[in-house]
Amino acid sequence: MIIGCGSIGTVIARAADEMNEIEKILLFDIDREKAQKLRSKLSKSESVSEVSFDVDLIIEAAGQQAAKEYIPAALEAGKDSMIMSVGAFVDEDFQQRCFKAVSSRGAQVIIPSGAVAGVDALRSASKATLDEVLLTTTKPPKGLSGVKYLIEKGIEVEKLKTRTVLYSGPASQAVQYFPANVNVAATVSLAGIGFERTRVEVICDPEITVNSHRLFARGAFGEFEAVTRNLPSPDNPRTSYLASLSAVSALRSYISRIWIGV
Repeated sequence: MIIGCGSIGTVIARAADEMNEIEKILLFDIDREKAQKLRSKLSKSESVSEVSFDVDLIIEAAGQQAAKEYIPAALEAGKDSMIMSVGAFVDEDFQQRCFKAVSSRGAQVIIPSGAVAGVDALRSASKATLDEVLLTTTKPPKGLSGVKYLIEKGIEVEKLKTRTVLYSGPASQAVQYFPANVNVAATVSLAGIGFERTRVEVICDPEITVNSHRLFARGAFGEFEAVTRNLPSPDNPRTSYLASLSAVSALRSYISRIWIGV
């Protein structure tokens, strides 16, 4: 079952439709028309009016609120779940409920690497001492338009003429201020040293046309820097196309039971 039929959900659904191992795809979106439109383009999907746990895998691609509403219950029902709105994990109650269900019910939580490179190395490095993790996310104005936090601050990104730091601080706040823009900050936090110690910078640069993420980590292993310059999703400039592709890759690994780079 795919919850959310926006840009990421659509890419996942189309890929799943071509996987021979998948028999049926249930599609749910609060916008029924959106789900039905996607269903019409697939060969083995069904649009449903409510979320069903009578499936093998739940994929959430609908935002933090949807993740909080459905994922803990799915895991408690023993259903493996892939979560795209990773920022929901900054909520301690959500995090504990999910991890407790994993332990007691044997379900799997799948968190794709998303739109940032280096998550595999960061997770490995976290098994020793990590002294510093910094994620710098830089986006063009259209990738940050409509962000409630910026509107409340009176910042009009469309009018910025120079590269501007919009936020600098812990990941715990970044994922709340930019819930649709920096899910990578949550993924990096979970893979590394947590939401409070992971530092995040969000930058708007009117001179660029792509979203970029620079991940820097330093610790007992040494240090590394990984830079990803992502093209935006064709129908959602706030989402990097790589985020969708990472979900497809995770789905393929889940089905084949072959995991590389973990």
